[in-house]
Amino acid sequence: MIAKQLSRMKITARKALLIAQGVILVGASLMPILVSQSASAATLQLTNRSVTESTAQISTAAQLVFTFTTTTKGATNVKQIEFEFCDTPLGSCAATQTPAINVAPTATLGGTWAGAGTTVTRVASRATPGTPATQINIVITTPANEDNKTLGVTIPSTTITNNASVNKSYYPRIRLYSDLGTTLEWQGSVAQSTSQTLTINARVAEQLSFCIGTTITDAIGANVTTPMLNSGSTNISSCTNADGTTVDLGSVSSSGANITPVAVANGGSATNAYAMIQTNAQSGATVQYKAILNSSSGRLKVASAACSGSTAFDAGSSSTDQCFGSSTTQTVFAAGNEAFGMTIAGVGCFAVPVAAYTCDYTTGNVNLRPQASYIGGTFVAGTSGTYATGTGFAWDQSGTAVTIASSAASTVKVIANESLMLKFAAGSSVTTPTGQYTTQADFIATPTF
Repeated sequence: MIAKQLSRMKITARKALLIAQGVILVGASLMPILVSQSASAATLQLTNRSVTESTAQISTAAQLVFTFTTTTKGATNVKQIEFEFCDTPLGSCAATQTPAINVAPTATLGGTWAGAGTTVTRVASRATPGTPATQINIVITTPANEDNKTLGVTIPSTTITNNASVNKSYYPRIRLYSDLGTTLEWQGSVAQSTSQTLTINARVAEQLSFCIGTTITDAIGANVTTPMLNSGSTNISSCTNADGTTVDLGSVSSSGANITPVAVANGGSATNAYAMIQTNAQSGATVQYKAILNSSSGRLKVASAACSGSTAFDAGSSSTDQCFGSSTTQTVFAAGNEAFGMTIAGVGCFAVPVAAYTCDYTTGNVNLRPQASYIGGTFVAGTSGTYATGTGFAWDQSGTAVTIASSAASTVKVIANESLMLKFAAGSSVTTPTGQYTTQADFIATPTF
């Protein structure tokens, strides 16, 4: 019994051995067939290959620049170049994420091509025949040896339009043939993608810094570069250091006008006034004043006095009420005439915080420009400016807003801490009544954004 079982096992083993040998022989016979269906052993991979697109925005015309290097192969001409646009780098060529290729593509050779002249067509996919035209064929008119060269091909934006969906990758497959699409010499795939457009936002808030104050500095003549000092002799570098609310003209007489700063020895406060403004208003800003009415009058007057005389500059014996005359027309004061007014002696640039910001009143290069009737000397924008009071003074006592300076006409309309140097003057006649005379003004800055 045991002998019979051993005999059967030997027969079964022999059969298994014969079957295995048959499988090996069949496999060996099929091997040449499998090799013959793959790419030719002569086909080499392109190296250093890439494609750069001019934009990744969806549905936008995009220029594509292909670059690649042919590895060493020996003298090999290139007759045809293929760019096949697919959703994947290998396999069948689906084209749902690829850019659109226009009907009449063009191409420009770049790099170290030896061949010259091109004929370009748009054709159906080689990998998946019958699909929409997703392939560009370039035939070299005069082929030449392209072995071991860095080459480039530019497809202009008139040819390519990006896919309409964001964040979609696509893979152009590059193939170089030594004939018209039969003998493949080099190949390789590259990649690109559409993307979402990133929006970056920033906000610059509207800004205005405006102040009225007094200064012990007289920015006239040689002192135009001297920083303004407040009552505590601190540099007025911004409105933070502004102080002072009163300018005193001292004891006024008929012998001539008192012009600020009037010395303490003559009863004055030894101060001028200023209006400093800083704003980023892109349409400019204006500075106005309004005389604050007292008993229906904004004139320099004794409080609550009734003004019976002329509101204009009074002369001689006509000055009998306790109100100084004033005029909205700039006038030079004459001795013996009762008069009060204000002028802009110049524009100070002492506190300008930006190095690139131009501010020089002597050359007329300021953004905050004095307006007619309130220019103390001469001012021609971009040409000249004179710190002075020689053209006279004006005052509008009606309580209406009067514009005395503006940057609206300036090319650069924003203002960086430019200061209007305000000077006041008063002169009495021989008949001007005694008394403590005063007036107040409300200064207003209006930026237009």
